[in-house]
Amino acid sequence: MNADATSGIDVSAKTLDVSVLRADSDKRKRRKFSNDGQGHQQLIDWLRSFGVTRVVCEATGVYHLDVAFALTDAGIPLMVANPRQVKRFIEARARNTQSDVIDADELAEYARRMDFVPWKAPSNNGFQLHKLGRAIGQLTKRHTAMLNRLHAARASAHTPKSIVKSTEREVQFIERERVKLSKEARRLVKADPDLARKFELLISAPGIAEVSALAILAELIVLPPNLAGKAWVKYAGIDPMSKRSGTSVNTNAHIAKRGNARLRGALYMPAMTARQRDPHMRDFADRMIANHKQPIEAIVAVQRKLLLSIHAMFRTNQAWIPQPTPKTA
Repeated sequence: MNADATSGIDVSAKTLDVSVLRADSDKRKRRKFSNDGQGHQQLIDWLRSFGVTRVVCEATGVYHLDVAFALTDAGIPLMVANPRQVKRFIEARARNTQSDVIDADELAEYARRMDFVPWKAPSNNGFQLHKLGRAIGQLTKRHTAMLNRLHAARASAHTPKSIVKSTEREVQFIERERVKLSKEARRLVKADPDLARKFELLISAPGIAEVSALAILAELIVLPPNLAGKAWVKYAGIDPMSKRSGTSVNTNAHIAKRGNARLRGALYMPAMTARQRDPHMRDFADRMIANHKQPIEAIVAVQRKLLLSIHAMFRTNQAWIPQPTPKTA
């Protein structure tokens, strides 16, 4: 058992529920902080007052990233734990975890008892690219929604011209903002050797154009560097699952859709393009359909294959190697 004070943080979008396990006893201290810059500084001061040397939080999409950066910059060792591993740890201890406070308590216990692997922060440029990618994605959604509204307004003879003009101006404004942020993202990538190389690797793959490459890179760059390819697939939510009912198993698989919807969406158009233009991917998808899979299942499989290929390219630092054109019978 580690003799130092440990802490667990249950992270949500707006708050941090924190538990400290004292070094000299099993007594705990608990406190809630806001998940923003002011709250992070208060948290750091509070943890230092107890001499905390190990902090554990769960990976929570993006909500843990800002506090993770703050703790790391302050020199407080942090581990970002896999939620499944934490759940198994809690189940092994046969503890009820109905409240956030208990979750934070268990994370503090996890920090004390389990092997501690410090979190490695992505580069500042990588984090900025992540933020830019998210902002560009939001603008793209708004742009699409406003275009649909504009088409509907123009299609109706009863829409006042003032509304059409106003909607046109909003569409133009969103597009200008999207272009501006995209240019900033490209400048950021070009100025950073690691990001630039990963970008080059991405666009070497079939179906991945520059826009998709930026979106994919913005999501992947904040992941721990030692994650396996299968972990990437689960993170994107494109791992196949079998439908079960009672004691029977329906072998028609569906995708998990529990992961990162932005990464999954960024891979969709590249998969569609690769399915059409790359002979190897086309043959792969055609064989799935010939085996009675649905077209959407084939596209998801291409997404999965493409993501695993990206993982291999990043790991080996080698660009896409075109596969031989499949021979026809």
